[in-house]
Amino acid sequence: MSGSEGDFAPSDIEPIGAMIAVAFTGAVIGLVGAGVAFFVGDLGLALIGVGAVVALSSPIAYVRLRRLRRS
Repeated sequence: MSGSEGDFAPSDIEPIGAMIAVAFTGAVIGLVGAGVAFFVGDLGLALIGVGAVVALSSPIAYVRLRRLRRS
């Protein structure tokens, strides 16, 4: 890690770690959407959809990254 304990550079994050963070963020957005759906239906469904798209983009990016590294 570069710098002090609390500082980090973007280059310190490996691509796989970034993809895990994106997938986790998408899951959290989807879960928040599921909770909100009980009170505000349309907003909840929109958040669930956005969360699913974000969470599923991470595995797709991982597959593309592996293909690029093989070439």
